[in-house]
Amino acid sequence: MPDQVRHDGTISRRLIMKGAFNPIMNEHAGKDDAAGALQKGFELLQSGAHEQALAEFTRAEELYAAAGDGQRQARACTNKALVMVQLRRFEQALDGFRAALRRFEEGDEFIRVAEQYGNIGSVHRDLEQPDEALESYAEALAIYQQLGLRERAADQCTNIAYARFMKKEYEEALRWYREALALYTQTGSEDKCALTAENVSRLAAALEGTSE
Repeated sequence: MPDQVRHDGTISRRLIMKGAFNPIMNEHAGKDDAAGALQKGFELLQSGAHEQALAEFTRAEELYAAAGDGQRQARACTNKALVMVQLRRFEQALDGFRAALRRFEEGDEFIRVAEQYGNIGSVHRDLEQPDEALESYAEALAIYQQLGLRERAADQCTNIAYARFMKKEYEEALRWYREALALYTQTGSEDKCALTAENVSRLAAALEGTSE
């Protein structure tokens, strides 16, 4: 029996890699105070100064809110929530992503809406709440599919696969990884294709080990 397969038939989660959150939105067009705070927050985060970055993103969010700029406010809110994730303040991160999602919905920014669903799903994943994660990942996947964004859809397939793995639904996890691999192959996403192929190979081998 392979090392990744435990005696009770479960498979070690160290076997596979989980997906990342969407990156910080470094969109700071303009030279006003809010844009400056957003840029400063990004620079502070790059240097590892999380608390200071959080303060700048919060300031940017407040300034955009005061100016009635809901879309840029949502971007600052997203960045603040991403920092909350890194600080492991997950409930606050969820509040931030949900607030940003509502703003993006109001502005019909469907890609951003999908990103927030993905982020929300990944917070639930890190909170060991796979059912809630699956609900959010499914929302993100549906939007990306409607928009014809295959690589982003593939990203959500890998997220769904990981959540299924958390639930010990190994065959389903493997099916979703294979779905993601097919999409990455179509889009020519070589790095993601290689990582997903590795997950497929490891999980398939582990499943063979459970049947021995």
